[in-house]
Amino acid sequence: MTRRFIVLSLLILLLSSTSQVVLAQVYNNPNSGGQSPAKALELYNRAKEAFRMQDWNACIEICKAAKNFDHGNKDIFHLQALALAEHGDNYNAMMEFRAALSLDYNFIECRNNYGTFLKKTGKVKEAKKEFKECIKINPNYSQPHYHLGEILQLEGDLDGAIEEYRTAVNLKPEYPDAQRDLALALNEKYEKGELKNISESLDHLQLAAKLLPQNPMIHWYIGRIWCNAGNLDEAEKEYRLALMNDPNLAAGHFELGRLRYHRGDPDRTRVEMQSALKVNPVYTKEKNYPGIDRKVTKTYLAKAFEFKGYLVFASKEWKDVATLTYDNVPIYKHIDALAKQWERNEKAKKKKNAPQIDRDEVQAMLERGIGEVDDGNLPGAMKSFVRASELNPESWEAHQYIGAILEQQGDLTRAMEKYQQAIALMPAYDGLYYNMGFVLEKMHLPVEAGRTYKKFHGIAGRYPYDPKHIIDLQLQDVREQMRQKDDQTGF
Repeated sequence: MTRRFIVLSLLILLLSSTSQVVLAQVYNNPNSGGQSPAKALELYNRAKEAFRMQDWNACIEICKAAKNFDHGNKDIFHLQALALAEHGDNYNAMMEFRAALSLDYNFIECRNNYGTFLKKTGKVKEAKKEFKECIKINPNYSQPHYHLGEILQLEGDLDGAIEEYRTAVNLKPEYPDAQRDLALALNEKYEKGELKNISESLDHLQLAAKLLPQNPMIHWYIGRIWCNAGNLDEAEKEYRLALMNDPNLAAGHFELGRLRYHRGDPDRTRVEMQSALKVNPVYTKEKNYPGIDRKVTKTYLAKAFEFKGYLVFASKEWKDVATLTYDNVPIYKHIDALAKQWERNEKAKKKKNAPQIDRDEVQAMLERGIGEVDDGNLPGAMKSFVRASELNPESWEAHQYIGAILEQQGDLTRAMEKYQQAIALMPAYDGLYYNMGFVLEKMHLPVEAGRTYKKFHGIAGRYPYDPKHIIDLQLQDVREQMRQKDDQTGF
């Protein structure tokens, strides 16, 4: 009896255990929600919307909930990885990327994003491996070619980078980042003297500008390339477009100010350099914009004040430059010289026979004319500048700005006459010579342009932009001198 009871008890226990196993296999964890791909898709779409709105926390939590309804949905793991990466949770982001790839090794979009994540977190070697694996999986996918090009350029392999960028744009011509970086890599080779022509670089950047017309940095890059190619007119258009798209692009204000300085325009130089200095560096960093060199910016500002005759303001800026300079003894000597010049000017004003000139009125007319030029009212601007020259015949700025209007109107001969008058009144201003050299190039007088640029170099000591085209002009001058010598000797 006892034995029968024991066997019966064991049988009941076994059946009870088996039923628990069966139940465990049939039913999921009550907290998991059960497998429901439709519900998972609904949550996934909500998570995508949260990601689009940059609500990283919401996206992460919704993805977690969605995975309970579909454990094998690689897209949910991928989206959660991206949100975690944006949120700064790098460890868990990496785990989610790997989980997505374990579900589908050939999930190329995820693998490409994983490579980008690795690159951003400093794991460049691992990122390079992922991009190469992407290319093995699908050689016609443009993005890993572009990202591999970025890494190769960082490693100093410029030719390899260009090859990958080219592949990316050939596969996807409407890829603005690849078009931009291919252009910049080609420009780098041009600046090294390894390319004879800069036109291909410009072509790719201009295509990128068409794809992203409101991107200020693309216009900024085009402006830089035009400057290096010696075309300041086109460069100025691009810098102005860059600033139209973001008035807080400090580097745009700096480059436009530098360009205007070398076109003999200290008034706009002053405005642009002050605008560049006002931009919060935090904004520049957040936007990933290039920064400005405060010392160089303040140097241009100091020169602009000095050539305008605002010696007190110039001295203040020069003092700031001195604090940013290691060997600043020459700068302090220059500040002392400005102080003495200011005293001489003040004494000259008090002389009985001193000409009575209202310099504030003259400046008001100059600023009025500048505003009219910016508004497209050239006849009105001409009247304002002429009036400024009548109020002060020694206003070199008035002559310079009249010359600029004549140049815009296509009267280059008369423009040069006004530019020469400005130089005669302010021979120390190096930018006036650079401007004259630029206009002589427009007049198809390369030899004379090269000689004028040489005068600029004698004052400034260096060229502001890539001097390749200037050196070519000066070589023409050398050849012209040799030809004249041969003519004189009869050989």
